[in-house]
Amino acid sequence: MFDVLIAGAGPVGLWLAAELRLHGVEVAVVERRAAPDGRSRAVGMQAGTLDTFATRGLAERFIERGTPVPTGHFGAATTRLDFSTVGTVHPYMLALGQSVTEQLLEEHAVSVGARVLRGEEVVSLTQGPDAVEVVIRASGTHRTVRARWVVGCDGTRSTVRQAAGIDFPGQDTTLTGWLADVELDDPPTAPLAATGPAGSFLAAPIGDGVHRLAGLSTATMHHGTGEPLTLEEVRQQTRALLGRDLGIRNPRWLSRYGNATRQAARYRAGRVLLAGDAAHMFFPAGGQGMNLGIQDATNLGWKLAATLQGRAPDGLLDSYDTERRPAARAVIDNARAQLALFAAASPEQIALREVVSAALAEPETNRQWARRIAGFGDPLPADTAPGAHPLNGTRLTGLALDTAQAPTAHPLMHHGRPLLLDLGGTRTPCPASDLEQRAATVNAEVADPIWRDVTAVLIRPDARIAWASTDTDPQRRAAGCLTALRTLCR
Repeated sequence: MFDVLIAGAGPVGLWLAAELRLHGVEVAVVERRAAPDGRSRAVGMQAGTLDTFATRGLAERFIERGTPVPTGHFGAATTRLDFSTVGTVHPYMLALGQSVTEQLLEEHAVSVGARVLRGEEVVSLTQGPDAVEVVIRASGTHRTVRARWVVGCDGTRSTVRQAAGIDFPGQDTTLTGWLADVELDDPPTAPLAATGPAGSFLAAPIGDGVHRLAGLSTATMHHGTGEPLTLEEVRQQTRALLGRDLGIRNPRWLSRYGNATRQAARYRAGRVLLAGDAAHMFFPAGGQGMNLGIQDATNLGWKLAATLQGRAPDGLLDSYDTERRPAARAVIDNARAQLALFAAASPEQIALREVVSAALAEPETNRQWARRIAGFGDPLPADTAPGAHPLNGTRLTGLALDTAQAPTAHPLMHHGRPLLLDLGGTRTPCPASDLEQRAATVNAEVADPIWRDVTAVLIRPDARIAWASTDTDPQRRAAGCLTALRTLCR
């Protein structure tokens, strides 16, 4: 019997498998495709994902294969988002094909002991009080396996979600855009965006001499997603939207995509959980889909491991749904807003796009939306405890440390345990049985003025700040830290 069975070997399922293995969980990933998919559905890796990979020592593997892009877009607004204002150690989006991302994640997951079983597909499941029985089809035959927990990372048509009886309410496609992964004789020297009465157009490199072109044309946006897209139509649409066709040739992938928007009614049903596209779908605006799913997996991994191993306090696993559903809802809302700008056709809609562009020219507004698109602005339920620090619940970004152990907090989190940064100059006196077996502790100093009065901070395995203190008394600080730790593990 497996501890955890994951359906779907996309980026989310592979990353979740690796996160579970970090805690010694026996995990297998089943994937219906016999071989990796060479198409690159997601081509933008946001800074928030790179920071997550950095907490496990993996970011450089992706950076070496990708192309840093220092600015991003919000819909078809003409003002670009400046990622250098976010405060992360990775102040850019990384243009990288999903096929490469999956290759690197599968190598990592397998290297830490996860089993990836290709050509195997979940067809049904039955829950019991202590385990889930899963029927798997492989090479035309069926077999039944048992797992203590099952996680559906199997896409928008998730078999796991349907078998668990979880509703997926929302709206069907009402308009479509198109995308083309192609080679170009006349490639742009930087990521390119264009807007006009005919619609919106984007072009960016995704590696190996291939560019991703994406457009939303007011003339064709009501074509169905199943209507074939030809290379000649891509040329015509590019000329109409951009004014030239960039010398398009040698297509790798041509497709239409729609604005169907749905979110699972719950992310957990008994011993079955959902993550990534199985839990949410929306118009692919701003390169947020894969990145949102990676954060689902990062949030879920340590909580599910603690639950399996009897270390989780009451309610910890339920907090996965509590925290990640609002995060997805916030992305769904901004994706819908971006689509309104992409599809602007009437004078009123075009005026709205111009107003949003002007608003994004304001530095603070630009920084706020750069943070959100980069993956650092998703909300957590507010901490209403008396005296709660405003850092509580926020996501750690680019914290420079004055310590010989590491220049930032990221290398101190490779173990996947909570991390206590003692910044008060005197060690927080927690007994080993209460602290050091549950969390790593590092004495450090922080130069950032935002942290000037902070004397200690407890960071969750997913780089969320669980607790921050300004108390200068070591004993009171220790008591506060232990109270916070008990919400994470026992």
